[in-house]
Amino acid sequence: MAKKVLIIDDEVMVLDALKVILEDLGYLVDGYSNPVAGEKAAIEGEFDLILSDLRMPGKNAAEVVKAIIEKRPAARVLVITAFPSDPLAEQALQAGAVGLVRKPFEISKIMEYLNS
Repeated sequence: MAKKVLIIDDEVMVLDALKVILEDLGYLVDGYSNPVAGEKAAIEGEFDLILSDLRMPGKNAAEVVKAIIEKRPAARVLVITAFPSDPLAEQALQAGAVGLVRKPFEISKIMEYLNS
């Protein structure tokens, strides 16, 4: 069975591009540009990997990761950001994110997390 991925990113172009690439690689992908809706989907659904942008309007990845991990401790959340030295990145890791991937990112980095 194909692995399921959830993407939460307020930049629709990034969201759509990631979705197309991962679907072309055989993954089942859900995507949300609204972090609150994405967080809800992550808590209610079963995903092999959740990708969340670091900075989004309304809610940042540290808040999203914390909420998801509180309800689903085994969830694997990977944060994507153009600014890995942003203090929020460290907060997201402390909240339980499995790692950071820098934008523009290499799909191979995301694949490492999907296949580990």
